Amino acid sequence: MAFLLRLVTKLPVPTGVRLGWQRTLLDRAYGKDIIAARKLKDWAKVHSLKQDHRVEIDLHDEEEDEYLSKSLIAKARQIRVPVPHKYKDDKTESEHWYEGHYTGQWYLTTVGVSALRDEIRRELIARHDLRAKWVVWLTGITGIIGAITGLVAAFYHKA
Repeated sequence: MAFLLRLVTKLPVPTGVRLGWQRTLLDRAYGKDIIAARKLKDWAKVHSLKQDHRVEIDLHDEEEDEYLSKSLIAKARQIRVPVPHKYKDDKTESEHWYEGHYTGQWYLTTVGVSALRDEIRRELIARHDLRAKWVVWLTGITGIIGAITGLVAAFYHKA
């Protein structure tokens, strides 16, 4: 199992795919070990495996949150959307961020992810609407140029 996890870590696949595969491998490996311990009725081992699985999944959750937070923040900075602050004005933690238990790094919460995605969508829609207004004018100008070209061609063809 450890070999497969190391192999998946080194594969040249997108990070989101890699993280999904790692979670699946973790769940399968611990699931098999827990079932084997239950068959042997080794309840202490079952409890220990469940705790180990929970720790591994919590670490993996923080890795997924780090990937999601970094990608959303990069997108927000690219299109100049403000990122929510970690602390409120009264120096208390914001509901948009949480500090990881194992790594100590800051990650976006589900509320923060949702708020940042909404801001990114609003900005992209606003930019699209701005470009859509120019398309109307561009279409009209192209039509006028086409009509003038046709008239010029018709006058020169008769002469």
